[in-house]
Amino acid sequence: MKNPIPRNRSPVDTANPTARNAIPSTSRRTRGRDIAAPSSATVVKVSRPGVSSFVVARFDNRPNSLMTATPRPDGAMIPDGDLGDQKVLGALLGISEMVAGLTDLEEVLGAIVRITPQLVGVDRCAILLYDPQKHEFRTAQMYGPDPERNAIFERLVMREDDVRSLAHRILEQKLPALVREGTLPRQLADSLGMRTALIVPLTCREKVLGIMTLDHTRGLRLFTSKQINVVMGVAQQVAIAIDNFGLKADAARAEERLRVTAEILADGLITLSQSYRIVAIDAMAEKLLLWKTGEVAGKSLADAFAVTDRDGVRLPEAPAAADLVLHPPGRRDPPLMYFRRKDGARILCAVHTAYVRDNLERVLDVVCALRRVSSVDGGGADALPDPASRRIVNAGAVG
Repeated sequence: MKNPIPRNRSPVDTANPTARNAIPSTSRRTRGRDIAAPSSATVVKVSRPGVSSFVVARFDNRPNSLMTATPRPDGAMIPDGDLGDQKVLGALLGISEMVAGLTDLEEVLGAIVRITPQLVGVDRCAILLYDPQKHEFRTAQMYGPDPERNAIFERLVMREDDVRSLAHRILEQKLPALVREGTLPRQLADSLGMRTALIVPLTCREKVLGIMTLDHTRGLRLFTSKQINVVMGVAQQVAIAIDNFGLKADAARAEERLRVTAEILADGLITLSQSYRIVAIDAMAEKLLLWKTGEVAGKSLADAFAVTDRDGVRLPEAPAAADLVLHPPGRRDPPLMYFRRKDGARILCAVHTAYVRDNLERVLDVVCALRRVSSVDGGGADALPDPASRRIVNAGAVG
């Protein structure tokens, strides 16, 4: 009976276990400090119909794994023919799954700069992210065999004009360029020892988000069209990952901006669906009304808080009728409505209502901003008698 192949080793490693040895892991710089890459790995085994299995590890520093393969004496990371079309496709699928599954951009980029050089037979790779405010590219992650040059590479900053001067097609046409030693800037040729570099733009939604550089430190290394296509496929996944994390950061900033604005302008926000059912209430509204989002989500606004006007008339359940009350046409002053808190007390609030629309002007959500009104401003006491009792009293004598 044959011994099974260990999960963290590819079939090539098993066939020749001494062909590759482990090397000390390089550190990755985070916020000005060096952090050693984790010694454990999450293994992704890609298996598709018609595609041979390919093992992709994440930050694995154990021997005989894809990320710890050392250059052979002849200078080639992976000898010609070791990675066929199916295995390259398997690696690309593994990278795609890794990009979709990881939640930390540094981890994604750190894994990719370790995998990509081995797919095209070089030993150094770097990803530089673009800063639109400063118009420059800064190293985010890099991987190479020389620790001293790695430290220099990690501090590398390239101006946008410098990248454009290397090859017009990189930023203008958004195409890869093979830059030779004579046209490389001194900071690349002298400090980093680059002789020939493949520079690929990281493009997503017609925007250049960064560049990826690949070169070989042990002699001149040219790239075939097939290898350039492989790198372009990886670069596309990198760009998607950078864009996704950027969108998440933008959404988080927008949410925080909304929270701060709401604290300044209102005492609480209630988000409603088109049918005037509660989607969420923010922390200030929870404190004001003593209800949690989970306790009232899905209920109608009128039912959840027993909303009435100052005359005791209940807010209609029908969305169209409720909209006329909360957002009356031709009226600029917000309506004053009573909300019943969880402890049974009722508070008077001015209700400012606004619609959240999409690009086609379709209503997605309705936002109600509550501003508590004092008894003086509201013209009455906060503790209004129960509407049912008032109706019985005002009905007059029976008989």
